[in-house]
Amino acid sequence: MTEFIARLKQRKLVQWALAYIAFAFAMIQVLDVVAQRFAWPDQLERILILALAVGFLVVLVLAWYHGERGAQKVSSTEIVILALLLAIGGGLLWRYERITPSAGSPRAAISSPNGARRSPGTTVPDFAAGAAASGQWAPSGRRAVFNPPKDSLAVLPFTNLSGDAKQQYFSDGITEELTDALGQNPALRVIAWETASNYRDPKLSVNEIGQRLHVADILHGSIAREGDEVRVTAELVNASTGYQLWSAHYDEPFKDIFAVQDAVTRAIAGALQVKFAQADLPPGGAINPEAHDLVLKGRALADKENAASLEGARQDFERAIKLDPNYADAHALLSRLLLTLIERSSLPLAQVMSETRIEAKRALALDPRNSDAWEALGDADASADPPDFAKAREEFRKALTLDPSNAYAHLDYGNVLPLEQSLAEEREAARLDPDYATAWANLAEYSQDAGDWVGEAKASETLIGIDPADVDGAFYLAYARRQLRQDDAAVKAFDTASPASTIDREQVKAGKLVYQSLQNLRLRPQAMVVVRELEVHSSNQDVAGNLLYLYAALGERADALKLLQRYCLSNPFGCFDIALNPLYLPLHDDPAFQKLARKYSAITRDGQPAMARGGTAHG
Repeated sequence: MTEFIARLKQRKLVQWALAYIAFAFAMIQVLDVVAQRFAWPDQLERILILALAVGFLVVLVLAWYHGERGAQKVSSTEIVILALLLAIGGGLLWRYERITPSAGSPRAAISSPNGARRSPGTTVPDFAAGAAASGQWAPSGRRAVFNPPKDSLAVLPFTNLSGDAKQQYFSDGITEELTDALGQNPALRVIAWETASNYRDPKLSVNEIGQRLHVADILHGSIAREGDEVRVTAELVNASTGYQLWSAHYDEPFKDIFAVQDAVTRAIAGALQVKFAQADLPPGGAINPEAHDLVLKGRALADKENAASLEGARQDFERAIKLDPNYADAHALLSRLLLTLIERSSLPLAQVMSETRIEAKRALALDPRNSDAWEALGDADASADPPDFAKAREEFRKALTLDPSNAYAHLDYGNVLPLEQSLAEEREAARLDPDYATAWANLAEYSQDAGDWVGEAKASETLIGIDPADVDGAFYLAYARRQLRQDDAAVKAFDTASPASTIDREQVKAGKLVYQSLQNLRLRPQAMVVVRELEVHSSNQDVAGNLLYLYAALGERADALKLLQRYCLSNPFGCFDIALNPLYLPLHDDPAFQKLARKYSAITRDGQPAMARGGTAHG
């Protein structure tokens, strides 16, 4: 031992080790800064750290043989040891890269000929999905430990290999139907297609997408269509390790595509070792292929969510029904589309709700297990005159029993529950569909109902990150900042919006001026003029909802009540929380407001009637 210690001193092994540890520690700090600055993938950082660890062993060998400068020559023993260390280190790096795929590896890269559906320049904060899942708000920009629920899955857009960009609707439509089929398994929680369809970027690895969506596994693949023949290739990958869990390809006629979807859902259940749940596929796949193709086209148009595309989707669904009147899913999709059209057109509420109810009931007569139809029927009953909230709640529960991953059913169910349950349902909707702006808008408003101003501000910021052109987020954020006594921040909230239309620019201008007038009373007359000018557009539901915030801020009770009466009549969904919303506290003593609250308020604090007969608000 004495001789060994003497050799350590002679070769300065301890000094070399300490010097290298200090060097490696400094390099790790630099790497962390550089990686965050240039957004390096996490696995690249880990590979470099592993390389530093291998380098430590190399340095120890060099120090042992060359601690005294020039005292030792390079020996065959030294060469063998160094070669072994480099081989072992290289093997570890190679194995690590296989376990945690880089963006350039064929299996990790998820490519598609089209770009993301989200508007250019908009991004969703990475903490959104995890925050929604846990009910907690993570600090923006902070890296969270990747520990997704084991039952979570994302189905990314299958690549269109047909060589024809016009066939993109086909591959997207099949992927969306597969997503819906997998979502009906109660053992899985499947990210909604609307969010998953944004992840077509070949620069992202499965690990990075998994972290962004907070999912354990990712399904991706490709679809090629040639005439009546369809080839589907699918692969299931663990998002943490990058390991392939299952893969297969199918060559089938288009008329048998539902059988392929059934085979994939069975295989996924087996690979993830969860109980297989039969999806609601057409009996024997007996659907008119031409009608099915029209439904796929309608799905693609409906995803665009502008008035012209929605009307085109409506025509496609109606043509599909004409070709195949027994196509339950076509009826259900049409019923849901009609609900969306209410917000994007001037169609009268009563007429649209009547058509929605008819189509939903036709779908259920053909297929009592159609989740979309139950959801649409729940919306129709919740917005009836008078609303039947008890019946709507039962219909939403049926929808969720059949399809636990139906983000829209969670969101709509949250509109007719006591407040704490409402918040839980909206968080689940946001977890299943992190890019769903309406879920974050509801979270902002219901946080407002609960008096959680910080929660409202965080949800508003996420909403703005998803869609800066949607000015509602700025109004929520300004209100929350005002309640937090951050008056300057309330004014600046309107600078976070990027309005795309003239009317939205007018809303932002009016909002900013009103909040400035709360600090400088001399601006009040000017603010009132701008608000009166905006009133001309109050038939637009979005404008009306934001005008209510401005009238409340200015203390204009009469104008607020008059507008609220019109707003509730044309948009019952926007009035489900008026008994709890602090925005309307000054109106609580007014009999006209009490009447509105008794009729429309579905969200309560304790599950009791929204307004007592004496006129006081619960909670």
